[in-house]
Amino acid sequence: MRPAGRWTAARALASLLTVAILALALPTDARADWLFGAYMGAAGTNTNTLTVTPASGPTSTLADVEYVGQAFRSPIYYGGRLSWLRHGDGSGTFSPELEWTHAKAIAEFDPTGQDLTAFQQSHGLNFLLGNLAYRTAPACGMRCMFVARGGVGISTPHVESTIRGQHQEQYQYGGVAWQVGGGVEYRLWRRVYAVADARFTGVSDKHLHGAGADISGTFFTRHVDFGVAVRVGRQ
Repeated sequence: MRPAGRWTAARALASLLTVAILALALPTDARADWLFGAYMGAAGTNTNTLTVTPASGPTSTLADVEYVGQAFRSPIYYGGRLSWLRHGDGSGTFSPELEWTHAKAIAEFDPTGQDLTAFQQSHGLNFLLGNLAYRTAPACGMRCMFVARGGVGISTPHVESTIRGQHQEQYQYGGVAWQVGGGVEYRLWRRVYAVADARFTGVSDKHLHGAGADISGTFFTRHVDFGVAVRVGRQ
């Protein structure tokens, strides 16, 4: 089984520090506002190949593993985002953000003859990300802004697996994660906005721990979400 060595711990620490620095570096300029947003949505994870490395015995692979998201089945898909918005002159502006997303990925495959007979992240294919977002100049009669964003951070999945008849569930560090996407923010009333986004997240060569074995694979996930946001500050 692949050991959780110093390099893995160092990568985890570096990723956490990146997110923390982004959060702490948010300016407190009096000419800026905070935008607090919460959303629901749905996600679909691409088909991938899983590699199972047991503590003893040969390594095996499962090709073409498919996933379902079950976004509206408890625990539902949800997320939150905190953005710092600088007051501008009507032109487009860049904004730092901190974001958390709880998605799900439940594997569907034929377990016949496999060491791994069940695998899912139903309590979270989770992401903690620091973003940089670009908001366009106001449009739609000054009521909406279009947003493009990219981010990097960590994945913290809740892994539920059954290997050789042994079941195990636990939260764990899932590797460095990233996202790109875009959306729109539409002012409904005063400081209340409707938000909608389409995003793509990825975790390459993700190494997870099961009952007596490691499970690795690359996870690419498509997200569509919608929600509300409240702008707090001078505006």
